[in-house]
Amino acid sequence: MVRKIEKIEKEMGYCEIKLEKKRRLQLQVMFLEADLEVLDEFTRSYEGCYRGLSELPYPKIGNQVAVERQSLEEPGPFFMRSKDDFIAAGAVEMVREEMKLLRREKEDIEARFETFEGLARKRELLLEEKYEALQSVAPVQSSRLRKVGEEFKKTEGRWNTLTEDSINVDEAIGYLSHNVDYLVSASNFLTAAKGAFDVENWVDCEYEGTLFKHSNIGRAREMVYGANRNLKLAQKELVCVVNMEFEFDQFAPILVNFLGLLFQDIFIEGRLSRILDMVEEAIEESRARLKMVQKKREQLRKNTEKTEKARIRLFQKLGGEKRGRVRFN
Repeated sequence: MVRKIEKIEKEMGYCEIKLEKKRRLQLQVMFLEADLEVLDEFTRSYEGCYRGLSELPYPKIGNQVAVERQSLEEPGPFFMRSKDDFIAAGAVEMVREEMKLLRREKEDIEARFETFEGLARKRELLLEEKYEALQSVAPVQSSRLRKVGEEFKKTEGRWNTLTEDSINVDEAIGYLSHNVDYLVSASNFLTAAKGAFDVENWVDCEYEGTLFKHSNIGRAREMVYGANRNLKLAQKELVCVVNMEFEFDQFAPILVNFLGLLFQDIFIEGRLSRILDMVEEAIEESRARLKMVQKKREQLRKNTEKTEKARIRLFQKLGGEKRGRVRFN
């Protein structure tokens, strides 16, 4: 009977681990669905705007903004409409590609749910089997086994969630490290563009050619998009964590702000200025965010080690109750 109870508990532990993984995958699906809604709303808000950066009438924008500035101290309505067109041209295509990735990612996760079918029912049946098995044990010993068993189950459940939390946080730290790397690369490309007077030369040549394709500024935009993507991937992992909290308002993407400031630097400043400061601030925030999560990971490690010691102690105690003291009716 002891071996039967041990076998049941082992199978129940397996079910609990798998069900916890399923719960986290369900949270990731919910996160992806919410993100898709936000991105869909973003693309719809720019419907009717230009579709590509190469399609924008830059000479007209430059001339009209210059005329508008002669009569207005602040950017006028034409500037604001043109900036929206620019943001749409620089972001919508990327966002649509990201939405395709998110849909595929969601489908891949949902396909994995088939491997979890029947686990909840199996757990119920195992609980019934365990109850019946305990009926064969003397009442005093059965009560003692139940008490130690429940304590072990609670501790093992916490250990399971801490272990899964560690996996999610480790994944997030990897993505957040990439987020920093992408932003640093964006800063380097912008610095190269500033040193080569890319914007000044483009303006002086009356906006001929393109400033954004196969150029330092174009690559900087791609790096900012990559930073955003990795930030989202980190969030997708952290939403699963149950034993600590994260402030997700600190995870705001910067692509739209990047494009808005780039437009202002080009058509108001005539040179790269504010956008460099913005990217440097984003790098500082990104590094601070990474450091914060790494610090929480260390706390998680300590909690996991402490819980694992308690789990081992209770497991040994439970084994002693089963093998050394069990008597049958």
